[in-house]
Amino acid sequence: MKKPLSPAQLTYNSSDAIAIFKDDTIVYATDSFEEIYNPLKSIYKKKFKRVLHELIQALQKSANVFTPKQVVLKSGDREIDISVYLLNKSESMENHLLLLADATGSGPALPFSFSDQSPDGDQIPSKAFEIKLSPMFSELIGEDPHFKTVLFKAQKAAQSNYPVLIQGESGTGKEILARTIHKTSRRSRKKFVDINCAAIPDQLIDSELFGYEKGAFTGASPGGRHGLFVEADQGTLFFDEIADASLQTQAKLLRVLTEGHFKRIGSSKNIKVDVRIISATNKDLSQLIAEKRFRQDLIYRLNTISIPIPPLRERLEDIPLLAKFFLAKHAARQQRRLQFASNCLETMKSYPWPGNVRELKGVVDYMVTMATGSLITEKYFPDFLLSGKPDLQENNQDRQPKINTDQNLGLLALAVQNTEREVIKDVLNQAKNKSEAIKILGISRRTFYAKLKQYHLE
Repeated sequence: MKKPLSPAQLTYNSSDAIAIFKDDTIVYATDSFEEIYNPLKSIYKKKFKRVLHELIQALQKSANVFTPKQVVLKSGDREIDISVYLLNKSESMENHLLLLADATGSGPALPFSFSDQSPDGDQIPSKAFEIKLSPMFSELIGEDPHFKTVLFKAQKAAQSNYPVLIQGESGTGKEILARTIHKTSRRSRKKFVDINCAAIPDQLIDSELFGYEKGAFTGASPGGRHGLFVEADQGTLFFDEIADASLQTQAKLLRVLTEGHFKRIGSSKNIKVDVRIISATNKDLSQLIAEKRFRQDLIYRLNTISIPIPPLRERLEDIPLLAKFFLAKHAARQQRRLQFASNCLETMKSYPWPGNVRELKGVVDYMVTMATGSLITEKYFPDFLLSGKPDLQENNQDRQPKINTDQNLGLLALAVQNTEREVIKDVLNQAKNKSEAIKILGISRRTFYAKLKQYHLE
């Protein structure tokens, strides 16, 4: 008989044990869930799937409410509670189930039995409770099962004080999710303080994070300064682009997270604060660790709860939802009746969206700006969106974005920059003046002129 894994060998984390069930198959599972499910004998897997099928009908009775049923797997003193949610709307032809496992005990002792089922596995558990996503998640639009998994996980994470690491490509909404976690947490009445790790030079990191005393150095503010840790006391400190923090900054951050206190510049007094840490990155931290560009010991302090956001190209059915959401906001703000032509939305679904949700929003902004009537058709698309169609490509060669050959930028960054340049350029051509262009683009004057300089549009 296979010897059970010891706690030291076990990588299972109950907050990460998640799976999605569809059409008699588990179509997605985290490593933690696989550690529970894969060792099961075939007979138990079949029984488990049969129970999931029967749970669908029970779950469908609750419209617009996520009503989970609980299945308990038992072996001796080892219990694993699996909460089963219906992800899709009740009238949907497809049924996606979200499985969240919560375990107690030292390891996956096998075989498991279904404690809440009859011997043949036909009885449906009666234990149920109702749960909804908080209204705070209203800015995070999507019905994709994987994306909903992210939202469920984020809501659960919000109720704890553990550090959260959000991973995802640029434009997927990492900062919005971080702010939502804060607003949904018990710290919501306190500050959410964000810091872009790529934007602060090493020589300023101490004063920014920890603050300084009066007269601590030449040029210091006469009254001294509270650092960001003090500013975020009882609230949340968000480290955006954490992968871009220098090794020196990483070392200082690791020290304060390990010791739980810090000193202001020019002071010998230790300061303790109660801060919840959320970090975000669009880079592969495991690769950076292998390249000695990110500290492995810091990762252990940042990713107690890891939340990966799927890119938009993996959420095809969410593209029309998001596009309509952004269009509705324009319609309400401008008091116009606006709607997409049906072929518009299909074309959007065929585009890979390297800039993700941020790029989609920019395209909708552009189309609304260019449109003269209430119907938004393909003729208002930016040219790059239609570049795959030969007839339009031939007629618009002069407007195709030029590819920047800067070797320091990745392909994704180049695509986003080229898109942004074309949108700003077209808005400038249509607007009466720069003030109107700033209003249409919805950015600050400072950012506007910085973009003009960056893209040589002055």
